[in-house]
Amino acid sequence: MHHHAARLSYNAVNNTATSQHEFIARAGAMAPRAAEALSLPGAGPVTDFGTLLSNNTPSSPYSQGLNGVQQVDNYLFINILLAAFLGVLAATLIYRWLHMLNAHLRLLLTMGAGKLQDQRYWMYNHGSFWPSVKKNLLYAPLGKTRHNREVQLSKAISVGTLPSRFHTMLLGLYLATNVGYCLALTWRRENEFSVIAQLRGRTGSLAAFNLIPTVLFALRNNPLIPITRVSYDTFNLLHRWCARVVVLETILHTICWAVNIYESGGMKQIHVSLATSTSYQWGMVATCALAAVFVLAFGPVRHAFYETFLNLHRLLVLLGLIGVYVHLEKANLPQLPRQQGITKVTVEALPGEACRVTFDLSRPWRWQPGCHVHAYLPAFALWSSHPFSIAWAGNRPRAAPLVMEMEKMPSINPSLANTASDRPSLMTRDSTFTRKSFLGAPTVATIAEATHRPENANIALARDAAVTTVSLVMRARTGMTRKLYDTAAASPTGTITTWGAIEGPYGGHESMASYGTVLLFAGGVGITHCVGYVHHLLLQCQAGTSSTHKIVLVWSVPNTEALEWVRIWMDQILKMEGRREVLRIQLFVTKPRHRGEVISNTGSVQMFPGRCNPKTIVEKEMVERIGAMGVTVCGPGAFSDSVRAAVREVVTEGAVDFVEEAFTY
Repeated sequence: MHHHAARLSYNAVNNTATSQHEFIARAGAMAPRAAEALSLPGAGPVTDFGTLLSNNTPSSPYSQGLNGVQQVDNYLFINILLAAFLGVLAATLIYRWLHMLNAHLRLLLTMGAGKLQDQRYWMYNHGSFWPSVKKNLLYAPLGKTRHNREVQLSKAISVGTLPSRFHTMLLGLYLATNVGYCLALTWRRENEFSVIAQLRGRTGSLAAFNLIPTVLFALRNNPLIPITRVSYDTFNLLHRWCARVVVLETILHTICWAVNIYESGGMKQIHVSLATSTSYQWGMVATCALAAVFVLAFGPVRHAFYETFLNLHRLLVLLGLIGVYVHLEKANLPQLPRQQGITKVTVEALPGEACRVTFDLSRPWRWQPGCHVHAYLPAFALWSSHPFSIAWAGNRPRAAPLVMEMEKMPSINPSLANTASDRPSLMTRDSTFTRKSFLGAPTVATIAEATHRPENANIALARDAAVTTVSLVMRARTGMTRKLYDTAAASPTGTITTWGAIEGPYGGHESMASYGTVLLFAGGVGITHCVGYVHHLLLQCQAGTSSTHKIVLVWSVPNTEALEWVRIWMDQILKMEGRREVLRIQLFVTKPRHRGEVISNTGSVQMFPGRCNPKTIVEKEMVERIGAMGVTVCGPGAFSDSVRAAVREVVTEGAVDFVEEAFTY
């Protein structure tokens, strides 16, 4: 339901700012690398206006684009309509469930022979309100008697049937709200053409939204039918009236466009605009197709030539939907659903045969640490999708990242390790810089650090409404991930841009903020599940909104090349205020290439050669725990099983909870 509601509420205008990805070295930051562009549909501002013959008329500024269109109000009214639909759905579900419960109880209490006396209770009404509602609303026809009997103009011409009183009330409210929203304009404007532009935007937005229930209610396999147990006939009635509203709003939308265009240059300007704008051309195709549907769906025509009507109806609706989509897509209009839809994707090849994949979202997105998404990359996997944990979710940086002067993870970029002194190391460096004094302003704002937090304040939000980039790490295996890595690695810059989509988020139900001790196990690329938890918990610790006083991150990797997968995010974490008092990191390198690759130290970040022994770590942390302990793991199956077994050994010794993140496909 979450993604459907996101689609229904529409997206804001695409933000054209792009994210910069950097490898941060031990002594400085490398310059961002240019991306090699692949195809990216629909990125940028509203476009494809066609040719405007004159810019000097009062209507010219309001004859194209979003000038004069109040998008905030459009989104408000659309969300109100969506809430109304969901409210009616919720009320219907409650009514159906109560009705089913009543029927089930009645069956249990009265079924079987010898229980005729038990029927007496069910013989009578036990109140007057509900019987009155059924009599005067739910079961009542519009007038006195006629409901399903057709209204016929003659023996050969039938207009159709009349809706019930309850259906009439619902449809009346629906029609009245759409009319009211169309009339809720800023009438007192100096330029009357700006009011027409506002009406054009309002009717276009409402028509695009109302298309969704129109199509949904027409389906015979409509998923709402078995859920609500409302008949297809009722949904078909709702479909017809929603469709009429869509057509009328579409026609009014086109008329408003034509009025301002005509005032700019007469019929010649209309002809030129249609000839030079693909968006306008297909918008006109959609208007004509939907208007034809409106005429053919008139009761007498529909009943007289039903088979012909049905075939023409399907073809014209398909043509209309194609026209609407092309109209929105070519002009890059905000009504085109891009959230969790088509978006820009930046792919960066990393050491250890992995890719950092960043989706540049077109509107703010809500997320929760520990959640995952399904990623669609049609250029590499057609329509297939694959699940990945969200490694990092943040805002586009307002400034280039600065060189980190505090403890950070080593760079193992081959170009940075040419000398013995540049050999990878995790030895710490003390610094007197604090996060505030060093950064001044946050460079990568995650969990709404920059957007939702006032100056000099620490506020951690459980759910963030300002996430505009979502980053994943994809280890090259076979299929899509292998093709993606090979393509990015073959690029001269090691970075490509393509297009794709994400579906979600899913999961993330455990916040871990109620545990005094949080133990995070990660195996290989499973670190993506844990990084968000660490950052979020540290923010909550700063804000005093978490019970967590101890975080232990245990990461098992094959070699130090894998450290580059999350370097840019760990650098952000390792320079957070209060991090040293709360966070400890243990890295286990199972296949070090040489002895000097793993350098252990006594700081809060430690490296060990060899395999991780979860049992030893869990037993040690169990003895030293603060409060209740939460343990989570994400990694290969055998690794996760060993962590689960270790937790089971100590679960009777104290308050311990275990959460596993796994994708079993």
